Amino acid sequence: MAIQDEMYRLIVEELDRTVEAKKEKVKVDIDKAKEVAKLLTSLSTDRGEAASLVNQYIAQIKQICH
Repeated sequence: MAIQDEMYRLIVEELDRTVEAKKEKVKVDIDKAKEVAKLLTSLSTDRGEAASLVNQYIAQIKQICH
């Protein structure tokens, strides 16, 4: 869990820096982007679960982004 938390923190920091520097290329709902980052950092590293998890997360990301 600590690795996932650190990955999430780094993604959120990068998102925040990008917004603060006004470097974003498209309009982004930063809260939704952070929610997606949280999902991505919770992906399992078990190969047996990878395909199933990717499909689940794609479906969740689509819901978040609509």
